[in-house]
Amino acid sequence: MMYLYEFYHLFYDTLKKVYPEIQELNHLFFILTTHVFKCDKIKIILKLSIKEKIDNFIYKKLIRKLWELKKNRPIQYVIGKTEFFGMDFLVNEKVFIPRPETEELVSWIINDYKIKNSKNIQIFDIGTGCGCISITLKKKLPKIRSIHAIDLSHEVLSIARINSKLHNVKIFLRKVDILHNLIFLKKIKKYPVNIIVSNPPYIRVSEKKFIHPNIFQYEPFQALFVPDEDPFIFYKKIIYWIKKRFTGVVVYVYFEINQFIHLDFIHFMKKYGFTDIEIRKDFQGVFRMIRAKY
Repeated sequence: MMYLYEFYHLFYDTLKKVYPEIQELNHLFFILTTHVFKCDKIKIILKLSIKEKIDNFIYKKLIRKLWELKKNRPIQYVIGKTEFFGMDFLVNEKVFIPRPETEELVSWIINDYKIKNSKNIQIFDIGTGCGCISITLKKKLPKIRSIHAIDLSHEVLSIARINSKLHNVKIFLRKVDILHNLIFLKKIKKYPVNIIVSNPPYIRVSEKKFIHPNIFQYEPFQALFVPDEDPFIFYKKIIYWIKKRFTGVVVYVYFEINQFIHLDFIHFMKKYGFTDIEIRKDFQGVFRMIRAKY
């Protein structure tokens, strides 16, 4: 048997070249151990301090997951879940791992509509992934008339479906590949106010060198990267759909964007007729989010 504090040292020695920052290593250690032991961080600290032994079953489980981390596999895929807005969401390699920046985008929408009459509002979450945006908005804005979560495959939508059941919310799941099909969704009614939210792929292939290996090795390529020659390809498809589908009603878009070309993106939005454009920085101080009216 091994003591938990001995596993901590093994954890550190094994991963220090992969994750050189001690704070990040500690963060990963507590995510893994709280998951495996099914307890909170305080109890893990207590187990470390009293030099508690690990039984053989738990030890083998920890070691298996440690080797996965050594191979650069993201901790969220290792434990099969991630936290978003204080809630757990199931994830696997079919879906992009939600980031804290996206929480800020969702907060923006919540703050814009929490005190408004939201009964005549519908939301479209394009590229829903694990469903974290749609589900969080439905939890925080329960009076919203309907939320439509759109993605390109049944495999992705099955994860969103599981998460919606886990959090006991009703969202409408729609299978559409927006690059190759228009999102007409003829059965959907027009409402006075329509919100389009999306965190589409926006990292240019040439920027891959700036990305941590555990991202591009394991997360779905199609959820991350766009061609250098057409970095707004997904936004163009969304905007084309808006122009075709939402005549005579108000549409607000909330997008995550590429920080390196945010000025180009503002020009792009103006070119397509959007007004009331506001851009915001994320917690890291880079321009990451935009809101606009059509």
